[in-house]
Amino acid sequence: MGTLAVEFDSQKIGLDRIKGKIEAIGYEVDDGGYEGHDMGYNYDHGHGHGKPNLGQNNLETVKAGNKFWMALVFGLPLLYFAISDIFKLSVSGVLQNNSLLIQFILSTLVIFAGRSIWKNGIKELAGINPGMDSLIFLGTAVAYFYSIFISLTLLLEIKTGLSSYLYYDSAAFILIFILLGRYLETLTKGKTSEAIKKLMSLSAKEATVIRNGRELKVPLNEVKAGDIVLVKPGEKIPVDGTVIEGYSGVDEKVITGESVPVEKKKGDLVIGATVNQTGVLKFKAEKVGSETMLAQIIKVVEEALSGKAGYQVLADKIAYYFVPFVIVIAILAFLFWLFAGQPLSFAISTLITVLIIACPCALGLATPTAIVMGTGLAAQRGILIKDVNALEKAEKLSVVVFDKTGTLTKGEPIVTDIIVGTKNKIRSKDVLQIAASLEKNSEHPLAQAIMNKSKAENIKLQKVSKFKVIPGKGIEAEINGKKTYLGTRKLLADNNIDVAGMEKRLKELENQ
Repeated sequence: MGTLAVEFDSQKIGLDRIKGKIEAIGYEVDDGGYEGHDMGYNYDHGHGHGKPNLGQNNLETVKAGNKFWMALVFGLPLLYFAISDIFKLSVSGVLQNNSLLIQFILSTLVIFAGRSIWKNGIKELAGINPGMDSLIFLGTAVAYFYSIFISLTLLLEIKTGLSSYLYYDSAAFILIFILLGRYLETLTKGKTSEAIKKLMSLSAKEATVIRNGRELKVPLNEVKAGDIVLVKPGEKIPVDGTVIEGYSGVDEKVITGESVPVEKKKGDLVIGATVNQTGVLKFKAEKVGSETMLAQIIKVVEEALSGKAGYQVLADKIAYYFVPFVIVIAILAFLFWLFAGQPLSFAISTLITVLIIACPCALGLATPTAIVMGTGLAAQRGILIKDVNALEKAEKLSVVVFDKTGTLTKGEPIVTDIIVGTKNKIRSKDVLQIAASLEKNSEHPLAQAIMNKSKAENIKLQKVSKFKVIPGKGIEAEINGKKTYLGTRKLLADNNIDVAGMEKRLKELENQ
């Protein structure tokens, strides 16, 4: 199941004709809603590729799995018949006497499981638009019906001169392997769809907007560009916009990967799905709905799934010409051996062999499966592939350049070093105690990192008084009657605290 986006001019073509064209090339259409000149269609076509329909994905995976397992269960006994014939294995009298009927029934059940492939193959041939399904249909249908014909001649003891070898197992296992490939493909698409679902779940469900001087809680889809949005500490920023009032730190790691909150003040941009940490922010909504950065990221993943790599386009072109080419070769082989003086039975066997051997084309199956698998695994690991052609080029890479540390880091800060100035008669353990005592009531990620370190070291915290947060700089407080500062270089410089002797070590750590 996938989604097909179509742009059309309603003055020149109608929905029914578009639907007919889609169905003519082998797709089943489930009409979706459309607006203006944009239309969304869901389609189902074996190994068709489109944007993942998240609501239908689990159902499609279950269906694909049921088809494969049904085909496998009924196909495995056919394998025993084939092996027993080749290696002269013993078969019980009942099975031996009814082997033709049993093989016919088992192969028919396998074909029933893969009937959608036959159905699509017939549609492709009828629409003179041959593809992989039509090639699979030709090979398996010829093997199946030839085997039925031979079975009847054996039962009725009619001598035709044709080989008595049966191809029930060939027809069945070609379909089983194709169904397996498509089942794996739906599983992989499902994992990728789950990654997209997780991205979707990052967004806020509602927003607080200020309209006519009143604060109103509204669903996210009711936020309009130009609305004034209020975000309190701990809340998710609902849409993209520009801060018009307030100061706060915003955790943007869901978008950028950066573990440390980014300071936001008047004039700064805020991104939907990020989390406001400390202060209250008012911002003007500028990008809402499908225009937000999160929506664009989701769109990139979806487009990567629906896109086709160069090799895949090549495979489609090959399939288009390969089907008639195989048919022509099979007919030429038949005529060649017939005019070469071989019996009619030998010429027919050659024709059938060519059609069966040509099915299926590995390139047509392997390429889309590899693309979906690669894109899906990358999405699970946080790598969003904008263009599927990047997958083809990736194997040639020898150097990868990352734009920021947040792309590579764990996503949350930890304390790695505690440096004490040479002039200070204080231990690193005392520094950690003071820092943790000051940060114990803070929700800042750096504060949490310090607290985690102090817990690991079993540090006993001290009583803090006259606690004051200095926005953008740090903390001022008193411990045991002594004024204490914790924060940036700017905070220390403003209070005449000299750190020049530690500057070299500080820069070394920052560069790491």
